[in-house]
Amino acid sequence: MKEEFLKEFFPQNALDLEWELSKFHRSKGGIGFSKAINTIQEFIGESRILKYPLNKSYETWGMPRGWNLKDGFLKISNGSYIVGSLALSPISAVFLSGKTNGIEKLKVIDVESGEDEKDYKKSVRDKAILAGGDPARVYRMAKKFGARCVLSYFMRAQDPLINRNPEMLPMAVNYTSFPVEADESIFGFALSYNQYKYLKALAKKNLEIEAFIDVDSGTNELEILEARIGKKGKEKPIILTAHLCHPKPGANDNASGSALLAEIVRVLRKFKINREITALWVPEMYGTISYFTDHNNDFEFNINLDMVGEDQNNTGSTLDVSATPWSLPSFVNELMGVHLENPHFRVKEGSYSGGSDHYIFVDSSMGVQAVSLTQWPDRYYHTSQDTPDKSSVESFEWIGKAVLETLGDIIEGPQDAAGKTIQRIFDKFLRTDGDDEVRNWIAFRSYKSLEAFSKYADVKKLKDYLKKEINFDDIPKPKKIKKFKGPLGDSWMNEADKDWEFKVLKAYPAYRDYKDEFLNFLDLGFDLEKAVKMASKEFGIKDDLKTQSEYLVRRLKEKNLID
Repeated sequence: MKEEFLKEFFPQNALDLEWELSKFHRSKGGIGFSKAINTIQEFIGESRILKYPLNKSYETWGMPRGWNLKDGFLKISNGSYIVGSLALSPISAVFLSGKTNGIEKLKVIDVESGEDEKDYKKSVRDKAILAGGDPARVYRMAKKFGARCVLSYFMRAQDPLINRNPEMLPMAVNYTSFPVEADESIFGFALSYNQYKYLKALAKKNLEIEAFIDVDSGTNELEILEARIGKKGKEKPIILTAHLCHPKPGANDNASGSALLAEIVRVLRKFKINREITALWVPEMYGTISYFTDHNNDFEFNINLDMVGEDQNNTGSTLDVSATPWSLPSFVNELMGVHLENPHFRVKEGSYSGGSDHYIFVDSSMGVQAVSLTQWPDRYYHTSQDTPDKSSVESFEWIGKAVLETLGDIIEGPQDAAGKTIQRIFDKFLRTDGDDEVRNWIAFRSYKSLEAFSKYADVKKLKDYLKKEINFDDIPKPKKIKKFKGPLGDSWMNEADKDWEFKVLKAYPAYRDYKDEFLNFLDLGFDLEKAVKMASKEFGIKDDLKTQSEYLVRRLKEKNLID
């Protein structure tokens, strides 16, 4: 069957559809998001749009308000424009910005990073602040000190090895957002590095701006496009995902994944498949967690497509095949890795990393084997220069074929790929270092991964070998302490919790993944000290995070989220 899949697959469709999707400003609740969904629906045919109200919580996830940008501008009072039209350049508005009362004139105060209270020595009440820090943190400080507007320059994931830094991308406007809980009391503009430096120089004297932003709540709904393929068989269904949100143009991130998923669905629909397959186009993570509040999670596999179109020579990217975490046995990553082997492209098969919709599925409360394909890092990530000309039909062909071959193997059973898949599973065990407890768990995880693969191939010899390596008395029994579904959101947090987590993330950038995996290990029956050890080893954290983990557990118990 997979050979027939490949004959039907036409990667140029994905690139052409990416061009179309990149024309829309795809904010949660925005009219552009609805238009993008309609564009995909016209391409794939039979499907349905599911809608979930915003301004509420789903599980532990607080939802943003609906945000639909209409127009606006930014200029120096009695001077030149900084942003001529937000209708043409919507990325220049900070996501979840409030609206202005007509045209507002405001004095500008440079607060440097704007992340700490010490940055606010001058009064900023009813003024605009020029800030170089994380906009979510800056928003909270601006709210505290009464600022009216944030003029933001902030580039995430800087990487000089691929020329991703302010000096090398001085004209790029970065995609920035206020926090999910932001209200309409503060409005904000995202600046390029050149614009930021220009205003910084002017702010040393007496700078005043004129600003206008017009936004409304749009649909005020999360919209999810769902397509169903195949028919019910003996095996659990498969679910394919791609997030559709992000600002215009947002080409590789993630019009590319959404477009490739549409082409894959078109291909699959040409055949009679004895396996249920669901495809979802979602607002990233918020849509996926909402979907599972009224759908069961009885899926065997998830394949998540995020940033798959990159021309690697242009973007400096490498395809990251995100491993399922240590807490969940799996073989889908290894099977996908076999089909991605190609000397003409860069591929990294490393450790688990969250950051996209696959991390909803691998949570211990879900237990779905998931693989995410993400070109990372990317020179133009989250900037106005993430345009379709940075994509290539060759990347779509390479990744699209690997996904279709993997699906073919899952549906009919791998033949040529079986031996390599088994070897990859076993190699991960052989490469694992650590103390006896860590190696014992990885041996057990590898054993269970092979056991899951045993329906496709004879793995008895390797299973017998691993069985001798495992002390089964040290493998805990699941406790299922979580009272929520999916990974932990932040709707439970108060301001002190947010300040605490901000400081922990500053010291330990891997903490966000660590936190989820630590809770997964607790859910699997590990005691606190062993859960800390396992999660720390998995993400290469050498310091002892017992104190931080105890704080998290205490707060979750206080909020009645865990037993």
